[in-house]
Amino acid sequence: MSKKIVIIGGVAGGATAATRLRHLYEEDKSVLFEKGEYISFANCGLPIMLVVSLRNAKIYCFKQLMV
Repeated sequence: MSKKIVIIGGVAGGATAATRLRHLYEEDKSVLFEKGEYISFANCGLPIMLVVSLRNAKIYCFKQLMV
């Protein structure tokens, strides 16, 4: 018997949950509600953005910060 799933919030968590639920429970119906103008953003792009941002960053280990 298929279920109806309601997801409130269409940014990262909501969109990720909707995608995961669709893969796990293909027979169920899911509806995503978002009050804002846009739904989600590219979660897969975050690691790339972080790598580009960190290329010029100074990296310290914990012991160096404690001095």
